[in-house]
Order: sequence, then C-alpha cells, then structure tokens
Amino acid sequence: MRFKGFALFLILLFGGIAGAADQTSPQDGNIDVRSTLVGTRVYLGDAYVGDADIFLENIAAGEHMITMRQGSQRITGMFTLKPGETLMLEGRFEENRIVDLKEVAREEAAKRAEAEKKAEAERKAEAEREKEREKEKKKPAAVAAKPEPKKHEAKKPEPKKPVVATKQRNPEEERRDLHVNILKVEYTEDPVGVELKFAAKANTKVVTNFNDSSLISGKLYRSKQNYVLCEGTGCSRDWTGRFFYIDDVGKRDAFLIRFRQSVFSGITPSGTTADVMDICLNGDCSQIKYSPGAGGVMQSAIGRYTISWAKSSFILRRTDLMREIIDAGGKFPDL
Repeated sequence: MRFKGFALFLILLFGGIAGAADQTSPQDGNIDVRSTLVGTRVYLGDAYVGDADIFLENIAAGEHMITMRQGSQRITGMFTLKPGETLMLEGRFEENRIVDLKEVAREEAAKRAEAEKKAEAERKAEAEREKEREKEKKKPAAVAAKPEPKKHEAKKPEPKKPVVATKQRNPEEERRDLHVNILKVEYTEDPVGVELKFAAKANTKVVTNFNDSSLISGKLYRSKQNYVLCEGTGCSRDWTGRFFYIDDVGKRDAFLIRFRQSVFSGITPSGTTADVMDICLNGDCSQIKYSPGAGGVMQSAIGRYTISWAKSSFILRRTDLMREIIDAGGKFPDL
C-alpha cells in the first residue's frame, strides 16, 4: 500500500509540473514599452509595472490594456499579445496615443507601395506624352523652304583633352557598399561627470524610423583613482536604439538594441563594470555579454547580421555581404 501511495504521489507531482509547463511557457510573450517623454509611468491593466523604457517578460498572451502617465497626461491603448511574440509599443504623448511600432512599419510599407504605384503610373503617362511629341516632330512641314547652299569653311582642329582614367564600379559593388553597414554606435565617458556619451550613426539610405535614448540609474561617483563607481547597488548606464532596416530586395527587419553597462561599488577582478546587450530582431530577442578576445573585439551572429563589439563601440553589419566583400578582396566601407 505504501508503494502504491508513493507511486500515485509521483504521478500527480510530475503530471502537475508538466501541466504547469504547458500552461505557461508556450502562452507567454514580451512587451517592450517606450515613451517619447522621460520618466513615464507604465501600467499593465491597473498594475504599475515600472517607468519607460521597460521590457516586460513572460506576459500571458491575450488582450492587454497599457496605460502611460506623465504628470497630468494620460494615454491608453488595447493591444493583443500573441504567444511567443514581443510587442514593440511607443507612447507618443504629442499624438495622444500609444502605437504598435510593427503596425506603424506595415502602414509605412503600404503607403510606400501606393506612392511607388502612383509614380510608376506617372512615368508611364510621361512616356506616352513623349511618344506623342516625337510623332509631332516627325510630321513634314506644310511648305518646305529650299535651303541655301552652305559655305564650306576649314575647321580648326580642336585641342585634345587629356584622358582621365576612372574606375567604374559595377552595380554589385555598389549594392554591397550600400547595405553592408547598417548602424555604428560609439560611447565614451564624460570627462567631467559620470555619464556615457553615445554617438549613434545610422545608414540613412537603408534605415528608417531610427530613434534612440539613454539614461543613468543609481548614484554614480568618480573615485580618487578616477574610477566610476556605484554608491550602493543597482547602478547602470543604458542606451536603447530602435529602427527598421530595408534590404536590397525590399524586405524590412525591425530592430531593438539595448546596451546596458552595470557599474559596481568596487573594483573586481573583471573591472568596475559589466556590459550586456539585448538585441530583438522582429520580436525575437537574445542577450550577449561583452567578453572580448585577444584583439579586444567580439563578434556575435544575430540572424543574418553580425554585431562587432569593442570596448567603446559596436557596429551592425550584414553577414552575407561581409563574406562577399572579403572573398572579393575588399574592405568594409565606413558608415
């Protein structure tokens, strides 16, 4: 009887664990909430969950009401979270609304397609008008005047212009150079204070809707040894960038990159800080930690892209184009 009771207990225990796993993990998603105003308070339903910018993990799929408050201003929106999805929301207080950045991207794509359609129709109409003008030119004149004989004059030979050799770039090389580099971010410490100054340079020919923000949490100070340290715990310096990249065939990818530098209260064997980067590509998020090799640069693959990360900068590139340029004996162009 004891053996049967113990076996029944194990069956119920493992069955309950499996049931709990089935109920939670497949049905969860994430919500990334941003704001155009600093210090915006974010509510999920009626519960306060933190200040924007904030990344909410393991949220149950379904309808959710998001409310954002900044002083006397309040904006609200209802959004549907699908299992395994990351919603990318932005509170736009100047527009009095919360927008789904993925939906905004789809609307922009539809508008662009409509504009291209109109432009193509206009080009065809102009081509037809040009044909009509050419036909008019070819019609014979009603009365043709007899041309007078021209006097032949000896032409002076024109001086020869020096030939300047120019290297012609083929379309494939231009495509590679245009699309290989997408984003470069450099960050340096403020020599006076304890901030990190971020300089983000996006390839404006292929990147749209780029915006970024940075903030400091916790109380930082500079020691006598000129180290930036944390007074207490929970100190960090953050940068977040969001944008859309459009490739050479018109495919659009949505990026969210968050760089976080945690600052310690003392000097550890690994230094005074630890750097982590969260990267979301079309809602699929992953995290990498800065751990450089001998050359001080580490590379991480993110889908079809590569992040090259040094101590004071990182750059996002297309992996396939990097290989093509290397195979052709070329170098990567700067942004």
